[in-house]
Amino acid sequence: MNSQFKSFDPAYQLGLDTRLMRDPQLVRVFDIDGVLAIYGYGSDGINVCSDTEFDAFMESHDLYQYARGTAFMRSYLKSCTIPHLNYVLSQSGNEAQDRQKIAFLKREYDGFFPEDHILFTREPDKTSIVAKLLSEHFDGLATPHLCIDDDVRVLDKLQVGGIKAIHVSSLLLLAEMMHSA
Repeated sequence: MNSQFKSFDPAYQLGLDTRLMRDPQLVRVFDIDGVLAIYGYGSDGINVCSDTEFDAFMESHDLYQYARGTAFMRSYLKSCTIPHLNYVLSQSGNEAQDRQKIAFLKREYDGFFPEDHILFTREPDKTSIVAKLLSEHFDGLATPHLCIDDDVRVLDKLQVGGIKAIHVSSLLLLAEMMHSA
């Protein structure tokens, strides 16, 4: 066997643990763009520019005044989470975007995220921030937690760092279960 590859873990569970996703006692860390905010910016609903161009544009424009959350996400937050355990960690290019995203959260998700639980990073890797959050305010990685993001690169880094993370589309299974109940 090639030593550069890990052997298959026989305890690996295929499929989603919906009990975990519904557990209200979890510390949850949500992304904004594509998770809490429907991702659709620009005249055609598609952001097709570089990060640098986007950040410069956002210095003088507030796209988040038009951003919308979803009824399902509000329902999920209401039925499956406890606000004092909810956090937001969003990549943002500058302080103007930070302010715009905070206003969006207050408008679309008022009461679900305490203001001191809204965090921003200028880097795409969120692993060290989540680990620090869990270690400073809870019992580190032993704390029941779940990060919800839409970027598979972010999710991969979180999981490699020992942080439980799911793609936002995994919540569609819950939406289907809630709809058929």
